[in-house]
Amino acid sequence: MKSTKEQLLQIQEKLNDLIDSDATQEEAIQAMNEIINSIGYNIQPAKDFVAENERILNEWRNHLNQYEKFAPDGIMYKGEFRGEYKYYETGEQRFRWIRLPNGKENILWANAPLRILFLTKDQNTSGDTSWDVRSESFRYVASYNPEAYKPEDKWLATNVPFFRNLVYSLYGIMNTTSAKIMNYHDIIDKKAIEFIDSDEHIFARINCKKEVGEDKCHDHILKEAIDRDINYLEQQINNLDADIFICCGYSQAIPETGNRMLNLLNSIGYHFKPQDEEKWIFYDLDKNKVAINSYHLSYLRFDYVGMISAYHEFLKKHPAFTESHRK
Repeated sequence: MKSTKEQLLQIQEKLNDLIDSDATQEEAIQAMNEIINSIGYNIQPAKDFVAENERILNEWRNHLNQYEKFAPDGIMYKGEFRGEYKYYETGEQRFRWIRLPNGKENILWANAPLRILFLTKDQNTSGDTSWDVRSESFRYVASYNPEAYKPEDKWLATNVPFFRNLVYSLYGIMNTTSAKIMNYHDIIDKKAIEFIDSDEHIFARINCKKEVGEDKCHDHILKEAIDRDINYLEQQINNLDADIFICCGYSQAIPETGNRMLNLLNSIGYHFKPQDEEKWIFYDLDKNKVAINSYHLSYLRFDYVGMISAYHEFLKKHPAFTESHRK
């Protein structure tokens, strides 16, 4: 494999050729993208987020002595799509479109201007075996013919509230600034899918309870899992070093912040303070990180408007927050 210096010299040579050419602006942009795709992703950052995440998961899995019902998670995959059937202990089978890893995830995460991490409860499999969270593609699957809609058709699984609200939240946050807000009714599903598919918009997910769950994860079960596994959670969260945490589990019944995930963050070294009366947005000034006090993504009254409006108001006071955090 070529050294970083050799690869940079190769990029410089290609850029010089491009400068000397008569390419139009559109042709130049396309050429630059091709240069980045063919060379740039091979220059790996000093830290391997993906390998470290895998090490933590393997140690965690072995500690719990859970294998088939341990759901791995982390930086979402960016590779090709593949259809697969998941077989349940009941004999039922379900088809889904998944994404595979392609080796770009580490460099994409390392260079992401804003790293967004969803902190969720657990994987709902009704107690059956797990799947890799990172492989989720958010694609619609028709019950009458599972393969009627291909990944390239870009049909969002709007029939699955968890997926719809996750995609909308990510799209809304990344397209809201101090000067503009991404309104719910302005979101076009196919554009949101294209957005989430692109290499430019990588994100991560961590379930705070790694063993698969039933239809609902009650708060006492989640708290027990967090208390038991806080060392592993701290390692996994700190390794990914996100800039925005979307904490999916608000409840008035939970003390302190009203959110187990936010309480977890504050217990492992963060100092998030509420920024609005309704306590949507929490800010750690010293670390320059935001935590969003969100409802569970499957909640029927999931409040996109409240969340994005509060984030927009926060950005009016901190307009520089949306600038790249990788400086």
